[in-house]
Amino acid sequence: MKAVWIPELYEEKNVAVTFEYRLTPSADAVLTLAASNLYRLFVNGEFKGYGPARAAHGYSRTDVYPLAAWAGIDTVLAVEVYSANTNTFYTVDERPFFAAEIRAGGEVTAEASDFTAYPMTERAQRVRRFSFQRTYTEVYRLTGDPAAFYAGDTAGHPSAATAAVPMNRLLPRYVPMPRFDRVPGSPVEYGTVGINPQAKPWRDRAYSGIDPVRFKGFRPDELETDPGERAGQFIYVRTGEGEAKTLSDSAYQTYDFGRTCTGFFAFEVTAEADTVLTLVFDEVIADRGDHREVSPFRNDCCNVIEYTLDAGESRIVTFEANAARFATVVIRGGRAKIRNFGMILYENPDAASFRYDYKDDALNKITAAAVNTFAQNAVDVLTDCPSRERAGWLCDSYFSSRSEALFTGKNLVEKSFLENYALAPQSPYLPEGMIPMCYPADHNDGVYIPNWSMWYILELRNYVRRTGDERMKEISREKVYGLVKFFERFYNADGLLENLESWVFIEWSRCNDGDFIRGVNYPSNMLWAAALEAVDDLYGDPALRERAAGMKETIRTQSFNGAFFEDNAVRDEGGRLTRTGHTTETCQYYAFYFGIADREKYPELADTLVNRFGPKRDPEKEYPSVYPSNAFIGNYLRLELLLRWGCRDRVLADCRDFFLGMAETTGTLWEHARLTCSLNHGFASMAAVYIRECME
Repeated sequence: MKAVWIPELYEEKNVAVTFEYRLTPSADAVLTLAASNLYRLFVNGEFKGYGPARAAHGYSRTDVYPLAAWAGIDTVLAVEVYSANTNTFYTVDERPFFAAEIRAGGEVTAEASDFTAYPMTERAQRVRRFSFQRTYTEVYRLTGDPAAFYAGDTAGHPSAATAAVPMNRLLPRYVPMPRFDRVPGSPVEYGTVGINPQAKPWRDRAYSGIDPVRFKGFRPDELETDPGERAGQFIYVRTGEGEAKTLSDSAYQTYDFGRTCTGFFAFEVTAEADTVLTLVFDEVIADRGDHREVSPFRNDCCNVIEYTLDAGESRIVTFEANAARFATVVIRGGRAKIRNFGMILYENPDAASFRYDYKDDALNKITAAAVNTFAQNAVDVLTDCPSRERAGWLCDSYFSSRSEALFTGKNLVEKSFLENYALAPQSPYLPEGMIPMCYPADHNDGVYIPNWSMWYILELRNYVRRTGDERMKEISREKVYGLVKFFERFYNADGLLENLESWVFIEWSRCNDGDFIRGVNYPSNMLWAAALEAVDDLYGDPALRERAAGMKETIRTQSFNGAFFEDNAVRDEGGRLTRTGHTTETCQYYAFYFGIADREKYPELADTLVNRFGPKRDPEKEYPSVYPSNAFIGNYLRLELLLRWGCRDRVLADCRDFFLGMAETTGTLWEHARLTCSLNHGFASMAAVYIRECME
């Protein structure tokens, strides 16, 4: 295939171009697409596709759409391609392109240069970023019905000439295409909206931290509009429950999807006058006494989409995939009727085939929430959350890949995820040999998590064992040995890693405090010893296994204080390594999980872990000197150990205690046991794995 783009928009940030082509397909006609960064496909105005599945820098995955359903019918294909030209955790910072071929009878009948290009000037360009990890909020000034435009009514939309541009190397898509099922929103309440001009504007690091290299975007003084600031001023007053027939000026309507879903908001609007429609959405809703309110900014996102509409009919489908259970539509300056408000799902379709019935309502609810969570975090790569980041994080993927194996019987999403890492070029912003902490992404600030690269090696070993994919093992060899070489400079005279750099991450608890990770951090060394053993498993390198054995023995000698493994040791004034006394629950889980300790040699500590530790422990009363674990990773490693030791009743009890409230609130499972962060986190789908292993 060959690629094209509009030359004037080649280096512009936050732009979209729609490429349209008219044809009468034959029964064997097939459309093949590739693009950067994102695209969506309409056929005769109907939403039919979204992609591509993400790939490493310099690569793109193709999508194939049979056109047999439109055989003999005059058909308009409209492919809207979005280019960020911005570094994010979600899409890579690369120049845009659109590539396409239509084949029929074994011949190419059309290619990208045959499509007519229309710059999407109705999308505001200079707007704030959606979050630190993603690109931009969506703001539109529509002058007609979008669905009519995608169906071929291009009146009022000037076209632009395209030119050939470089394109990426093409790869196949391994993961299945979503079905794009539609979920309706149920009306919750309606009322009026006032404005509080004194409301403090929400200013996060994605707003104020714009830098032309490290963090690209539009500075505050460059913004042409900021609906986030306006949404932060809304004051809601409920006037009724259910649905309002018409929303007048300064009115709102709130909807509930019944669970957190991920996809594209889709609805129809009849505006009786020129209208500004603002959409605010989130995974939860807050009870404010006289009304229920959807926060625009919870989870450090600008969950606001805005449309300026001319009078008339508009059929709207938002472009970016977002996660929400609740959404509020606010009408200002006009009068409008909203119909068929819903969401087109962008979720992994294979997860829904997983069958279970544990004859236990709580376990069934948790499993259903785990399936929902996985489906929304496994569309093309294994991601952390479908809201704030949509990022393919290591370590998270170590766990969610096991969910994929359970739910689908395959590991196609993990295959794409690991292939992206294998093909990724060395980042100019990271030290030689170090891999990104999440990918595909651009880490221009130079931040990396050394521990996540260790989990990468463990995941790769487990993937090869599960699938027998020898190709993945071989194409990943350079990355693995690049890491082995990278860590060599951190070994001290005792053979342990000391003074690791950048973001040393053990888990979300006191484990991560600076005083706990400095010097020789023992959980990091426990993990690295396990990673070295995994390298030997993959590539037959017994010298690394021998080094790991030495590390384990040294950790036992240095870290164990007679009762617990301590988290770290630092140098005293004489240069001697001295334990700090810092002790965490999670460090104990690391020790047992990675084979530093076992129940036979440390029976008292093992008994304490089983019977005295865990999420219900009150650390102020019981073992106050041992800081408690958080959900990720500590409590998950705890469940792993309880399963390993046959404590199935304890695992099921912990799952009920920890996950049931989440499942009942959002129908998904969360990053933490609180409402302030992501309420839909990929690794949490492991709850279903733990339940299945207990119930078998």
